[in-house]
Amino acid sequence: MAKTLIDVALFPIPGMVAFPGTTVPLHVFEPRYRQMVTDAVEHDRMIAVCHTKKEIRSAKDGQTMQDALNNNQATYQPFEVFSAGTCEIIDTTADGRVYIHILMSKRLQLVREVQTIPYRIVACSELEDESELVSDDELMAYQKLITDSVVELIGKHDPAKLSEFNSDQWLALTPTEFSFKIFQLVRFDADTMQSILEATSNLERLQMVNSLIHPGTT
Repeated sequence: MAKTLIDVALFPIPGMVAFPGTTVPLHVFEPRYRQMVTDAVEHDRMIAVCHTKKEIRSAKDGQTMQDALNNNQATYQPFEVFSAGTCEIIDTTADGRVYIHILMSKRLQLVREVQTIPYRIVACSELEDESELVSDDELMAYQKLITDSVVELIGKHDPAKLSEFNSDQWLALTPTEFSFKIFQLVRFDADTMQSILEATSNLERLQMVNSLIHPGTT
């Protein structure tokens, strides 16, 4: 049976990898993306935020990648796997800039492009995890290792915040929720995060995170 496709507006941001269960705050100032936000809210369309893997047209000398992207002078090829969610407009400034939150709820895979200008709309299928033969105890062991490491890091870098961190709450999450939501607390380089986002099992994601926090382990 063919998968149902979902149309989403695509917001390519070099270096940005988002996960389901997290909230992405954005300051939107380029006209085409301000229009994208307005349309998404009006038509109840999700917005996807994606990391980019390739610069197709170079920026001019002296420009940053972000400046080039903002001025339509460079085009970036998106990774095919990204997260998407509903958009909430938090504030609009007098000159039209928009502050938004995107409540990421789905992990999607790009199938085809529906619209190119003024912004991209793409048809996607939901990326689901494969079946895995692994015990709940094994997954919980990884959740505990990672949670204990987060507690240790908070204690070292911001002891005052340690009392605010609820380990039991994190351990009570399902493995899927935990393996995505943990990125509210820890971040790695964008390409590594993209690899974790594309992993299709809880065990694989948890092992990858644990090996990054504890080098030399699996």
